[in-house]
Amino acid sequence: MTQHVEASRIEVVERPETGRFELDFAGGQAFALYRSDGDRIIVTHTEVPPAFNGRGLGSQLAEGIFRIARASGRRVVPRCSFVAAWARRHPDYGDVLA
Repeated sequence: MTQHVEASRIEVVERPETGRFELDFAGGQAFALYRSDGDRIIVTHTEVPPAFNGRGLGSQLAEGIFRIARASGRRVVPRCSFVAAWARRHPDYGDVLA
């Protein structure tokens, strides 16, 4: 059974200067690459260290991106297949999709 990894920071942090959303956790960092286009956040790639795959970190990261977008009045364009699949499984964030 795979265990869920607790993030050391509950919140995903947006780093506009590097075009990344980051989630730090004990043992590493998950991140998503993005670019802004007006009020749209275009997410192009997510990455979780291979040793931590399947532990819910990518989902925590995706949810953080959608929460940040919603709070800032922006919309997400999921060009990353992982984020697109996450959005399909979470219709409660449909209002945030571009």
